[in-house]
Amino acid sequence: MSQQAQKRIYFTPIILFGLLATFFISVGAYLQEQERAVERNKAENLSVQVVANLQTMASERHQAMESLMQNWPTQEPNYLDWFNVQAITLLSIQRGYSSLMLVDQQGVVKWLVRPQYSSEQYWDNHIVGQSLSLPGFLYHANGEQYFSQLVSNDKGRHFLLYGRMISPQEPHLGYVMASFDLQAWLAMSNGQIVEQHYHFLLTDTSLNTMTVGTNAPSEDTLFPIQSEAFNVLGREWRLQLATPEPAYRGGLLVTLVGLVMSLLATIVLFKLLKSAMNLDQSQLRYKTASEAALDALLIYKQEGNEYYLVEANKIANQLFQGDVCLLKDKPLSEQLRTFKQDHIVARIAEVVDTDAPFDDYIEVKSRLIKPQWLKVQIVRAGRDIAITLRDVTERFNAQQALLKSEEKYRRLIDGLYRHFVYTKTLEQSFVYVSNGLYSILGVPADTFCAQQSRYLSEVPNDASTRLKAIKSGENPAPYRLKLRADSGETKVIEFADTGVFDERGKLIAIEGIARDVTEEFALQEEVTYQASHDQLTGLMNRYAFDHYLTKLIGKVNAGEASAVMCFIDMDRFKLVNDSCGHPAGDRLLKEVANLFAEFVNENDLLARIGGDEFCMIFRNLTLEQVLDKLDRLLQHIAAYRFTVDEKVFFVGASIGVIDIQQPGCSAADLIKAADNACYKAKSMGRNRYFVYTPTEEQQALDQVESKVLQHFQMALENNGFELFFQPIIDLQNNKQRTQGEVLLRLIGEDGQHISPGVFIPLAEQHGVMNKIDWWVVDNTLRFLQQNTAFCRQLDKIAINLSGITLSDETLLKQIVQQIQRSNVPTEKLCFEITETSAVTNLTSAKWFIDELRALGCRFALDDFGAGMSSFTYLKNLAVDYIKIDGSFVRNMVRDKIDYETVKAINNIAQSMGKQTIAEFVVDDATREALVELGIDYGQGYALGYPEPLVNRCKTLQLVS
Repeated sequence: MSQQAQKRIYFTPIILFGLLATFFISVGAYLQEQERAVERNKAENLSVQVVANLQTMASERHQAMESLMQNWPTQEPNYLDWFNVQAITLLSIQRGYSSLMLVDQQGVVKWLVRPQYSSEQYWDNHIVGQSLSLPGFLYHANGEQYFSQLVSNDKGRHFLLYGRMISPQEPHLGYVMASFDLQAWLAMSNGQIVEQHYHFLLTDTSLNTMTVGTNAPSEDTLFPIQSEAFNVLGREWRLQLATPEPAYRGGLLVTLVGLVMSLLATIVLFKLLKSAMNLDQSQLRYKTASEAALDALLIYKQEGNEYYLVEANKIANQLFQGDVCLLKDKPLSEQLRTFKQDHIVARIAEVVDTDAPFDDYIEVKSRLIKPQWLKVQIVRAGRDIAITLRDVTERFNAQQALLKSEEKYRRLIDGLYRHFVYTKTLEQSFVYVSNGLYSILGVPADTFCAQQSRYLSEVPNDASTRLKAIKSGENPAPYRLKLRADSGETKVIEFADTGVFDERGKLIAIEGIARDVTEEFALQEEVTYQASHDQLTGLMNRYAFDHYLTKLIGKVNAGEASAVMCFIDMDRFKLVNDSCGHPAGDRLLKEVANLFAEFVNENDLLARIGGDEFCMIFRNLTLEQVLDKLDRLLQHIAAYRFTVDEKVFFVGASIGVIDIQQPGCSAADLIKAADNACYKAKSMGRNRYFVYTPTEEQQALDQVESKVLQHFQMALENNGFELFFQPIIDLQNNKQRTQGEVLLRLIGEDGQHISPGVFIPLAEQHGVMNKIDWWVVDNTLRFLQQNTAFCRQLDKIAINLSGITLSDETLLKQIVQQIQRSNVPTEKLCFEITETSAVTNLTSAKWFIDELRALGCRFALDDFGAGMSSFTYLKNLAVDYIKIDGSFVRNMVRDKIDYETVKAINNIAQSMGKQTIAEFVVDDATREALVELGIDYGQGYALGYPEPLVNRCKTLQLVS
């Protein structure tokens, strides 16, 4: 064995070990760093969860105490019994209390209630009847504000005292004070979280520190995760988390396993190299005899620089036609010149120097030798050389003819662009592919045939069917398969199979031509995708959703699936679209779509079926599970803020929910029912859901609504409405002028009036409120034209307009033309628009107001305070009156907050030069309070009931 070969055997495995070890150490270090990053992210998310849980618990217990004090009985003969019952009920519902006590005005504990479950305590029952040893607490809690104080028991456990005086107006009632076990709170806030191996540290930013967890370290540096300061029951806290070193280190394990595998690979390679070297030596010893025995053998012995023939076998004599002995007198170099093959002399020297055999095909044209083509092989045999000759004339001629034919065929098939020819077995294994495959996959043909499983991304599932068709003499339709290119890219190839039969008609192989259809397939996929998906959000569109829902209903009816559908309508989307433009609206839709996508999995469906309308379908979930998801979704929507151009918008989602389980329902029926449920959710306050229940009552209600809707459509065509009039009274001027608001009533089939609360929501839902607005405006102007005396006595008449009318340019032109044609003085006309519709259609509202004010009409902003409540919008709207929402006016005498709200709206409105009108004036006390505040006008049952406009006109004529 040569020195160079020995070095190769040892150094090659060492280099391999070094490379593998470096790779696995790098991978292990990377994985360990990733593990640390993941653990920190989990800890940060856990910190946010725990803080949110603490704040939620604090809010719930604060509200419970507030409710207890607000409901305190002032006339109860034995208020201790009442407090005991209420406290026991409260402590059984909410955990975390250590005690709840009642303290009189002098600080004496009148009663103490502890929870029935086991808990740490700061006070025991012996404190009842004793003075509270916390005078500072009673001093600070002496008012409407709650006061909190941190204390510790003799075990070092921390408690939070929290309470205030029951009623500042009735101090003799005393105080209610709760003590909370903070360590139990912290344990409750993180007790439902799986990762219990974290250490928690809750810190009061001004006073004490307490820890919860196992083996909690004491140094602050061991708590890398720290939350922002947050408020719980009037105190600022900070939560810190420590993440202990994990017992299992994946990166280190990968490194160790990799080093072991590298060592094993090195040992195996060393043994393989050594075995290969030994095999080469054995082959050299036996190669001469094994190969020379097959053909003509000539042994040449070296004499000086020449080689002379010393031996030839019988095959050699036959080859040289019995004259082989004539060659013995001539050296090998002269023999080769005789046969015009002197170029082989240099090859012989290489064989002697390198021990490598030489073989070649040579053409011989000499009378001394019989064959025309010979295969020559020269090998070294010790110090001599052995030459073997084989007559290959017949085979070579046939091979040359075949090569010419194959070359012509190969030039033809290899010249096909993005095509290749193939042959495969009946078991679908490729045995031949043309070089055209390389232009498609970048893989040599031989490599593909040897490793075809590596490049085939899929196996045809109808191979047996096509094989039967081929055996029967048919050519099956082309089919497509996905192949993996050498670059990793997926290519779509179309195959056309044809059978190859033997002379007996038996199918022996399959051949055909394949072409690259990747671009055509991608274009087809893109067209299909665009036809079924929304271009803005990438979600399924209405057409595809209807198709999916129809198929799903079939499966539900067959008992193969269950599903719940949710119809979602975005609240306040139009506000963003109108005030910030369509690009901002598009961005809002995409962000909301991404938020919705977080609540669906691969089995569910999310689709955009309209401008701001989405549909979700949850598969294989119960209604209760879906509602739990929707609760969390609505929380996320409520917390979501959309920011554009330094403006922040709040959005909401009204959701109609329907359980897809009724047989016989079509997709249109389900969508209609879910849409109705969505509208009911919107009418109940928005950002909530409403579950459609197909009860008899619901079906009866739907029938009533359908009947009202039909009657409502007929009323539009046949003047089936009646105008009512409710007076608006001047509160600051005793000289009353005739002014009021036009109201609308629908006349039923029995002649009775149908409440606007029934048909107005249906009109809004079906988008026909603009038709009602036009009917009211048109008939009011006609009435005033026909009753000129009433019109002269009238100071102002208010007409309501809906949000949809503000965006209707055609209707605005009709209203302007009708006002100009009539003889009604425009200053007597006042149009009312709600605050919400004005802000939602801000641009349209400003344009609408400006157009009608140019004619002399006045405007009032209705229901102010119930919608967006932004005085910035008020400043930008040219309205003459502000109608304060009745929800504030109705209880302002009994509710201080409502009173102050009315007062604030009036002051700001009048500072802007606008007059105020109070709605829902229900009694004389409310009227007197409004007069005292300086409200300009009032409207309500205490000032005048609605009556038919015709009756109001007759009354004024009688009075005059």
